[in-house]
Amino acid sequence: MMKKLPLLILIAGMLFFLGISKPKAQELTAGNMLKSDKTSLNQKKNKEEEREIIKKVSTSFYDWYLKRITATDDTTAYRYFFVKGENGKCKANFEPYFKQLRKLKTISKKFMDSEMEIAKCCITHMENVDWEDYESTTNAFRYIDFCSEFLSYYWIRSQEPYDGVEIIEMTKKGNAWFTTLQFYTDYENKRTRWNYIYPIVKVEKENGKWLMTEIALKDGE
Repeated sequence: MMKKLPLLILIAGMLFFLGISKPKAQELTAGNMLKSDKTSLNQKKNKEEEREIIKKVSTSFYDWYLKRITATDDTTAYRYFFVKGENGKCKANFEPYFKQLRKLKTISKKFMDSEMEIAKCCITHMENVDWEDYESTTNAFRYIDFCSEFLSYYWIRSQEPYDGVEIIEMTKKGNAWFTTLQFYTDYENKRTRWNYIYPIVKVEKENGKWLMTEIALKDGE
């Protein structure tokens, strides 16, 4: 009987050890699950916050542009214009326009540089035009072959403005977002959506901040 006693004590000790270890193992597993759930929720929250930022950045340019081109008491530049250069010729002035874009805090330098590149043909031509001739003319068709933007609002490709834009699609490719917009007009409590042309806005990070870097205009129906 005395010989069996240490064996019984040993068995009892092992059972006791196993008994107190099991809840700890369960607690550790539950803790890991909670941590995993928390990480998943944070990732979901971050994605939702990122999408909201992209939405605001994607429409910011057109929110400003469409209000500007329909304003009757606002002299803010919505594109570059020409002034008299030192040689008496026409000189392009982008600064008032770019100043407005910088105020939005959603437009990248890359986009502003592309604006100058788009206007390059027009600028080169107008640098050979006398300022007095340009200022006195009322016929923009004289420059249409080089400056097509003179006859329409460039970023809507129309002479008739719209009331606003809506997001109809958002896609992330690599490190960039692409947001497709649709123009609309409101009249007598009715919204009409137009499918002539769709702006596709590219949003990328510049110096750690999401900014609009490009607008591609896609033909509609």
